[in-house]
Amino acid sequence: MADVFLSYAREDTARADQVAKGLAAAGLDVFWDNEIPPGTTWADYIEQKLTQSKALIVLWSENSTKSQWVREEARMGRDKGVLIPVTIDNAQPPFGFGEVQAANLSSWNGEADHPHWRRFVDAVMNATKSEPRPPSQPMPSAPPRAAPPPPPQAPQAAMSAPAPAKSGGVSTWAWIASGVAVAAIIGVASFAMLQSQQQTAYNPPAVQTPPQPQQPVGDQNPQQIIIAQLQQASGALGQQGYQMVGQPFSGGLQPGQTWDVPTQMAVGYEYQIVGVCDRDCSDLDLRLFDGAGGLIVEDTSTSSQPNFGVIPTSTGAFNLQVHMYACTVAPCYYAVALYARPRQ
Repeated sequence: MADVFLSYAREDTARADQVAKGLAAAGLDVFWDNEIPPGTTWADYIEQKLTQSKALIVLWSENSTKSQWVREEARMGRDKGVLIPVTIDNAQPPFGFGEVQAANLSSWNGEADHPHWRRFVDAVMNATKSEPRPPSQPMPSAPPRAAPPPPPQAPQAAMSAPAPAKSGGVSTWAWIASGVAVAAIIGVASFAMLQSQQQTAYNPPAVQTPPQPQQPVGDQNPQQIIIAQLQQASGALGQQGYQMVGQPFSGGLQPGQTWDVPTQMAVGYEYQIVGVCDRDCSDLDLRLFDGAGGLIVEDTSTSSQPNFGVIPTSTGAFNLQVHMYACTVAPCYYAVALYARPRQ
C-alpha cells in the first residue's frame, strides 16, 4: 500500500517528479501514474491505487484546474477525507475544492529546508499515520416525492463551519468566501444541542420570497452564478431586517443525492433559510429537522430556489437536509444560507 497518491496534470510532470522525489527522500512511499504496468487498464489501476493510499496529494496549477482527470481524482480523495491540496503556481483550487487549506509550494524549488516544504511534509506524515477512511458509496437515484429521504443523523458542526466528508455524499463543501457581505447577528451561534423538543414552523409572507435571478451570462461559472443569487436574496431579506448568520454553505451533488448541514438557532429570533443552485439544477429541495430527527418544515416544490421560514421554540442544534432532486449536468452546485432577525 502506497502512503501517498500524487495527482497532477501532464504539463506539470517535471514538478510532480520533484515533489515525488522529495517525499520519497522523507521516507514516504509515493505512487504516481508513471508507474502503471504495461497492459494494465489505466482507470482501474488508478482507482485501485487511490483506494489503497493513505493520502492523496493534488498539485493545483493553471493546467490541473482545467483537467477533468485531476479533478476526478481530487474528488475521490476529498470524499475519502484524505485530500492534501498543494498549489504550485498562482492558480486557485477549482470551485468545490476550496474547503481544505492548500500548501503553497509555488516558491519551492526542491530545497529540503524550505519552510513551506517542511510544513507540507509534516502534514503528509501526520496524515499517513492512520488508515484512510473507506470511500463514499453512491446514493440511489432520486426518490419519489411521496417518499422523502430519511431524517438526518444528529448534527456534528455549526452551519458556519465546514462539514466533513460523509458516507452517501459525493462532495465535501467549499465556502463562498466573497461576494456576499452581510453582518452576522450577534449572539445567535454557540448553543447547546437540543435532542427532543419540537419546533414551530411558519409560512413566510409572499414578500419574503427572494426574487428570481436574472439569466446568467454564458461565461459565468457556477460560483459566480451562486454568489449573484445569494446577493439578490440577501438584498431582499435585508430590506425586511434579516441579516445573514455565519457563512453560506456550498458544494456539488449528483441527482438524487442529499447532504446534511448542521446549524444552530435560538429562541427570540425568526429565521429564513434560502437555497440557490446553478443553471443546470432545476429542482432543489430543503428539509429542516430538529436535534431528534423530527421534520419541522420543508420546501419540496419544483424550484431551484427553495426557501422557508421558521420560529424556533427552543434554542439548540438543527439539521438542514439539502436534496438535489433534478440536475441535468452533474454535479450541480448549490449554496444554502441562514438569515435571522429579532422576533417581531
